[in-house]
Amino acid sequence: MKNCHLFLLLLLCGQISFTSLAQVKQAVIIVEKPYVRASIPGSNVSSAYMRITNNDEKTVTLLGASSNISPRVEIHQHTMVAGLMRMRKLDAVIIKANEQIVLQPSGLHFMLFDVKKPLKPQQEVELTLRFSDKKTVTIKMPVYNFKQEKSAQAADEQLSTMQHHH
Repeated sequence: MKNCHLFLLLLLCGQISFTSLAQVKQAVIIVEKPYVRASIPGSNVSSAYMRITNNDEKTVTLLGASSNISPRVEIHQHTMVAGLMRMRKLDAVIIKANEQIVLQPSGLHFMLFDVKKPLKPQQEVELTLRFSDKKTVTIKMPVYNFKQEKSAQAADEQLSTMQHHH
């Protein structure tokens, strides 16, 4: 009888771990450290940054995004052309299986146009990412001013440096 209870307990524990694994497996797109820039006085444009990880076994394509504060959100990329920094709109961004992309200042990022009202620190903005497999991921992003943005970037760089040394 004791062995039967032990067997049932082990079976139940195994079932719980399989269930947890299945739940984790469902989260194939992970968005980390998202934020949107606070508005510059007189401007109705902002930008959003984050890290997007594709934990799936197949490639996904980020097609764009929509937001509750902007009627138009575009994917943009900064590139150097003839010694000058240029920004261009991208139709999509491919995220290979088990890889990530980083949306950051002076690189890949979202542009939010015709922002409905000035964005201020302590606010939260909703952004819905659209992918080629018809899936969407909705996130809430804090609004950062310049100082908060630099502080977040410094903390991220410090963490990255520490991880490379181990």
